[in-house]
Amino acid sequence: MDPEINAGAWASAAHGPAVAAPPRGPADVLIFSKDVSGAFGADMRPRRLVDRGILHRLNRGQYVAQREWELLSKDQRYQVRVLAAATSRTAPPPLSHESAAVMWGFPVLGAWPLEVHFLSGRTSGGRSYSGIRIHAVGFDARDVVMRDGVLVTTVERTVVDLAARLDVKSAVAVIDRSLAVDRFGRVPPLTKKVKLRETLERMLPFRGSVRARALIEFGTELSGSTGESCSRVDIALNGFPDPVLQQTFVIDGTSYDTDFFWREFDSVGECDGDSKYFDPAILRGRTTAQVVKAEKDREDAIRRKVAAFARWNSAIAMSQYRLRDRLVELGLPPGRPRLQLATR
Repeated sequence: MDPEINAGAWASAAHGPAVAAPPRGPADVLIFSKDVSGAFGADMRPRRLVDRGILHRLNRGQYVAQREWELLSKDQRYQVRVLAAATSRTAPPPLSHESAAVMWGFPVLGAWPLEVHFLSGRTSGGRSYSGIRIHAVGFDARDVVMRDGVLVTTVERTVVDLAARLDVKSAVAVIDRSLAVDRFGRVPPLTKKVKLRETLERMLPFRGSVRARALIEFGTELSGSTGESCSRVDIALNGFPDPVLQQTFVIDGTSYDTDFFWREFDSVGECDGDSKYFDPAILRGRTTAQVVKAEKDREDAIRRKVAAFARWNSAIAMSQYRLRDRLVELGLPPGRPRLQLATR
């Protein structure tokens, strides 16, 4: 089971020490042409700094220090591009779809889009140009909030828009993330299912509404990672029995939560991503070897309490048929799909 998860000035990033400081947040790394002139003088035009590998160009008149760009994750890079597009426009419409998703910290399966997405009124006309996609579908004032200095669609509107548009695994990963409950009570969920339903009803009619409704109902607050969300989709599409999520076993005085438990078959399934073993934020000072040893001890303890145990990685979770084979080996019977994928 996977847990979820101010450097110096940009001029210093270009000329500072060989050891790079941690990157600043996406909202802080944008550089504008006027800032370049003020820092380097009129003879240091942005294009020269780009050619020298000091600046990375985003849009006309918008840059990021190359060193800071290299330190950003793929999520942060897309967020920088989104913020750059929003701040380059006069009175921009709200960011939407994947561009709102990155602002809310939602997961993405695969790559972020090349375009930045905005909503507009139905009469404005939808179009794409210069990396901009306008969705002329209209919106309610209740569906828009300010976040990091730009207008974005709310969590609920963002989730409904993506549930109607993304592939099923990506959509469920977003829905589950929006509903996820921190077991330790430190972070509240981003929203609740009743709010997603209310937003969907207010948006009707729209293309993909039936599909969005089905996926929202399928969503759960108990998924601990994108891998678990993808596994849930595969389990349902393959028609396997519905598992109990986050079943707790108390063994020798220690509590162990499991990703999937099929009570009727006394079987446990676990989906593990690589981040558990390599992400410093999740390792929390432990070595990879220590985590591997802890996982082995955990698995050994759970195996003592159940009839069967299976483990799979994120790659298998992304494949309906590879996970089907793994669960058949576990002794589970496949059947008719339990998740309907209407597209209306």
